[in-house]
Amino acid sequence: MESHVVILGAGVVGLSTAINVQSILPNARVTIIAEKFDQETTSDGAAGIFRPNLELTPSKSSQQARKWLQNSFDWFDHIWQSDEGPEAGVIRVSGYQFMNEEVALPIHRHMDYGFSVLSNEELQRLPVGKRYKYGWWYDTLMVECRRYLPWLMKRFRKNGGYVISQKITSLSKIPECDVAVNCLGWGSRQLFGDTDMFPVAGHTLRVKAPWVKQFYVLGNGDNFIYPGQDDVTLGVTREVGQFERDYNPKTFNRIREICHEVLPSLKNAPEVRRWVGIRPHRHDIRLEQETIKVDERTLRIVHNYGHGANGVCFSWGTALDAARMAVTNVKVSSSRL
Repeated sequence: MESHVVILGAGVVGLSTAINVQSILPNARVTIIAEKFDQETTSDGAAGIFRPNLELTPSKSSQQARKWLQNSFDWFDHIWQSDEGPEAGVIRVSGYQFMNEEVALPIHRHMDYGFSVLSNEELQRLPVGKRYKYGWWYDTLMVECRRYLPWLMKRFRKNGGYVISQKITSLSKIPECDVAVNCLGWGSRQLFGDTDMFPVAGHTLRVKAPWVKQFYVLGNGDNFIYPGQDDVTLGVTREVGQFERDYNPKTFNRIREICHEVLPSLKNAPEVRRWVGIRPHRHDIRLEQETIKVDERTLRIVHNYGHGANGVCFSWGTALDAARMAVTNVKVSSSRL
């Protein structure tokens, strides 16, 4: 019988997991079931820079987190160096991060193409740097999900994948399969009763500013300016516990004001899009297996969610491990037939 793997969710984590399952089990039937796709997903609003912050998305093991991140960076680097980089939305960018408190050097410095601590002299040469005591320069990657998600879906369909547009409201609605991989993010709170999930609302806006070629990060990512292929992303807010998408103009105006102080040339840059998303935070990423009795059947689940604000950075690394877990469950299921 044909093996069947179901992926719940079509954000960056779900699509990455689905493609990895296809890679390991090329003859299996892989089906993505999701309510939202592309611009409807939280992933679409992500700025996408490879600047992981473990304080925002902790892991039980820093060694494990570094492995996931390195695997993700290697994957994005592979895309960037290929002829598909522009279509996939993976570009290389460099820029600055400024702080007024000395903090530990970031984990991504081991993966960046270049990383250096700015001297006081270098800070003084930068207009905004004069307001800060510390700073870094680094050269990394940007993954623009508005391009990356459709590129992943195209790859998934080309590999023979199936897609069902549906909201799964109960576990009994999950179709017969060898294993289901839960990549629902925030939806895991309702479907699987995970009360460890908590929302963090975030606001960003995109503007047309093709002259901006470098990124600028203030503090611990409290505000940023990220140049992309088509526009520039300005952000951000982190409203812990906020369930609602609030499009109050004052919030966006404040983001613009802060970013204008960094780059005055942005003042008259026309807006392209305002976005509010609910990041699916958890006290640690959940990547584990579970067996659940549903009606008269046994449902094998692999969970892969809770990436918070670092979904893009962790997506490929956790997808690799989730796919391997799923394949193990397929083999177990097949051996019992």
